[in-house]
Amino acid sequence: MNIEILSRMRVLGALLMTAALAACGQLPLNFLQPQRSGLQAISQQIGPDAGTLRFDFEFDDKADAVEGEVGSGYIVVSRDGTELQALPHAFELPRERLDRQAWLDFKDFNGDGLLDFKVTRLFAMDGKLSVDSLYQFDAKTGNFAQVDGVSNAGEIEATAPGCLLLTVVNAAGTPRQESHCFAPATARWVRAKADAPKKGVAVIKVSAVCDPLAPELISCRRARIEQDRVLLTMVREYRMGKKQALIGLQGKGYAEAYARTQHLDHQSWHRYRDARCASQVREQAVAVKALPAATELCRYDWSRDQLRRYKEQVARLGEGQSKP
Repeated sequence: MNIEILSRMRVLGALLMTAALAACGQLPLNFLQPQRSGLQAISQQIGPDAGTLRFDFEFDDKADAVEGEVGSGYIVVSRDGTELQALPHAFELPRERLDRQAWLDFKDFNGDGLLDFKVTRLFAMDGKLSVDSLYQFDAKTGNFAQVDGVSNAGEIEATAPGCLLLTVVNAAGTPRQESHCFAPATARWVRAKADAPKKGVAVIKVSAVCDPLAPELISCRRARIEQDRVLLTMVREYRMGKKQALIGLQGKGYAEAYARTQHLDHQSWHRYRDARCASQVREQAVAVKALPAATELCRYDWSRDQLRRYKEQVARLGEGQSKP
């Protein structure tokens, strides 16, 4: 699908619809403004010297009104009205499973006296086990960074100061728990030595590498989630760059309509990818137990290809070759 042609066609339709609805008085004045997801903003004191930060979950459209899920967007971190970070995140879970007032869980996970936070992305094991992402606060940079070693694999629980428990479950429903502790000397999370698995018990992989020849659920899910995060960041970069270019060429109204329509394009692509992959793996007569891993592999491949396309578009913007 050609991103540029499709986006331009949808912009024209969006502008015509905007004019028609505005004439009828049915279009709200904030139609082209960024839309909140309905999650309550959280103000949190991170530490004695880190100050208070505000956390919002924000879309550029009303994409949270899709199939009962909150959807994808950005955890926007700000201080005194100034945006500091926009962390890409997707809530792949029903709205009723998300606490709209406490959607982030703040704790001092690494034991440095400053608050970090975890956020649930989805529920696995028929909704019984959360799959969490952990973001650690860095006092030197004043930013949060995802802890890749434990994020997006399973449920994360804080235990002793500076330590956490990671619970993962494979496609067969076999659970395993890992203990990870933060080592201040190396500023890294270290996994405690695991007991040798019992004879006949499959080893659960928690890497973020999806092997196309032997896909494994947890590894492929983590790889797909990370790919989605990078893709969402690239989509935002392209949208902002294209919007700035169009403001000078076509005016602010056209540029804002283009930006909103482009985001809707990405949401539509996202839903089509998930539906197509679910159908595709069934068409390939994949064994029932292997369906979840095969589906995640398919979604990973789609995200990788879409990321390549957006990188090309962003490169063209930088070279001044992109045309409205």
